[in-house]
Parts: sequence; C-alpha cells; structure tokens
Amino acid sequence: MKNNGCIDAGREGCPCALAEYGKCLVCSKLRGGSCEDCNWQGSCIYTLYQQNARKLVKARQDKTYEIAEIKQYGENFKVFVLKADKGFCQKAQTAGAYVFVRASESEEWYGMPVSVLKAEPEKERLHLGVSSCGPKSGSLLAAEKILCVRGVYYNALSGMGGLDAEPEGSLIYAKGIAMAPLRNFLDGGTRYSKWLKNMNLYVDLDKVGFDFFKDYFGDLPVDSIHVKDFASGGLESAEVLNNMEQMAQTGKINILSLTSPYYADKVETSAGKKIVRPTSGNMCCGEGVCGACTYDDETGKTIHRCKARI
Repeated sequence: MKNNGCIDAGREGCPCALAEYGKCLVCSKLRGGSCEDCNWQGSCIYTLYQQNARKLVKARQDKTYEIAEIKQYGENFKVFVLKADKGFCQKAQTAGAYVFVRASESEEWYGMPVSVLKAEPEKERLHLGVSSCGPKSGSLLAAEKILCVRGVYYNALSGMGGLDAEPEGSLIYAKGIAMAPLRNFLDGGTRYSKWLKNMNLYVDLDKVGFDFFKDYFGDLPVDSIHVKDFASGGLESAEVLNNMEQMAQTGKINILSLTSPYYADKVETSAGKKIVRPTSGNMCCGEGVCGACTYDDETGKTIHRCKARI
C-alpha cells in the first residue's frame, strides 16, 4: 500500500493521536505490522511512543499573543501583526506553515486555519492575513487586543515533494490572500530560493489591493511581476499560456498556483502535471482526528489532508 508519509513525522507533537490509536501514517509497527515494512529514515516513532509510556506527545496548545498592529487593507481584509516568541516565529518561517487562530473571547470551535504571511523571529513578530468569508473570520476580524494561536502546522501546501531542486525557471500564479505562503518562500534563503529560479509571477490583486502587495512583496524585481485579472480571462491569456508552454519546452520548471481551487485546477490542467497549490479540504483540528479534511484515494485508503504529504 502506498505510504504518503506524514508532514509531522519527527516534529513537535510526534507521536500523535493517530499513533495512539494504531493509525500512524509512517510507523508500520504502530499500525499492527512489523519493522520490516518500515522505510522511515528519521528517529524511530515506535521507540518514541514506547519511551513516552505508550502515550501521544502533548499536542499543540493555544498560545495568547498580543496584537502589536492591525493593518487595514480594505473593508473585509486585515493583517494582524502579533507579538510572538522567537521560537514560534522560527517554526512559522516555513513554506506551507499555518496556524489556527481565534479571538481570545471566542469559543475554541471558532479557531480557523490561517496561512502564515510573514514571520520575523528576530523582531518576534508574526503576520497573519485574514479576509472575511464567514462567522469565524468575522469574529476574528473584530479582535483588537489579543488572539489565541495554535500551531505551528505545516501542510497548507500540497505538491511540495514534486519541486525540482535545479529548475530552468519557475511560474507562480497568485490571487488574493492565497498568495500568503509565497513570503515564506522568499524569506527562507537558499533552502527555498533554489525552487524559484528565473521567477515569473502572475498576480491578481482582487480583495487584497496594491498597498498590501507593495508592503509584503514590494522587494520582488519589477520585471518578474505581471498583474492580471484572472476573472476576466487574464489567466487564460495567450501571453500567460505561451510563457508556460515555452518554459516547459526549455526543460525543468516549477509551477505554483497560490489561488483558489478553481484557478489552481485550471493551472494544473494547462501545465499537464502536478503543481504546488493550497491543500484542498476543510482543515479543522490539524491533528488528523476530526476527519473534516479526509478523502478516500483510488485504493480506498483514507487520507488525512492535514497530515499526509500529498
């Protein structure tokens, strides 16, 4: 059976609740098999489980962080800048990182997943962009002093394993607040910059606006940025498609679509291969327990999108 692997294997919180209930995504022995079936190359998860008295490691807990600044970029879009500890910010400065956030006075079930926009460990600042889309985000946008944050989680993006370490070029399609993960790629130094060689960024500023883009992505080379209106055919324009085709013909190319599933599907279809895109599914607990993000693959295996490397 194909093993998708686990984004949290060997990280904080491993072994998790899935290990305790015999559903570990990595350890075959914890699933009732033997060590002979194991291809995990990190610290032995079964040994860690035994050393922890056959119990899960304490799960990520809520932290309360003071709001240092609120940046208003539109009637329904804000960026919260939080005073967060250095260690938390270091973990958050990872491509695909996200956290669960809620207003401090709200109940636990108001926690919503938010991709990390920017993490500044030295300044102890965490930037989170929130756009109004329902009761959870509405409650969060009303916060003024303190936010409850749980994390860090790492599976906001799928397809990361398919990135070429030595590409001829890279194409990025970004729209709205879905472009938030791009900043971590840019701030991650050589571990990420190698994936974005000869970058061309096609961006739709709908719902976030120019000021937001200037504040968070104003350091990008001007000649690499192409502002488009995806809804009016900008994504399917001859220029965009021809560029994709030409770059694909030259050799290896990395493609990221930091957009809604609707546009990500279009880009993936045009690319003719798997791309990096926001992970589909309703992230609810982040721990692989609630089942809100699960789906069954072609073999009937249940996949936890919050955990499995897809």
